Amino acid sequence: MFASPLAAVKNVIATKSADSIPLPFTIASTINCSLWSVVGLFLWKDFNLYFPSIMGLLCALAQLFLKGIYAGGTNSIDDSVIQEMSNKMT
Repeated sequence: MFASPLAAVKNVIATKSADSIPLPFTIASTINCSLWSVVGLFLWKDFNLYFPSIMGLLCALAQLFLKGIYAGGTNSIDDSVIQEMSNKMT
């Protein structure tokens, strides 16, 4: 579940746009996995709790990293292509 937005990594890198990565979900996952990692690792010392939480945290951090790099990127459609299409329509 936590790694599912990472399926779009190829598309994000190819288009240099992180629009396919949902920011609210990524932020919520980061907070959720951080808290459960702390609880599982330090309070309960439960491998079955902290290991999946740490893996989810790593996935969420990777998504945040990609969102930070490609957030202001260009889409796969170039501005010149959009200009040509709008000229043909008029």
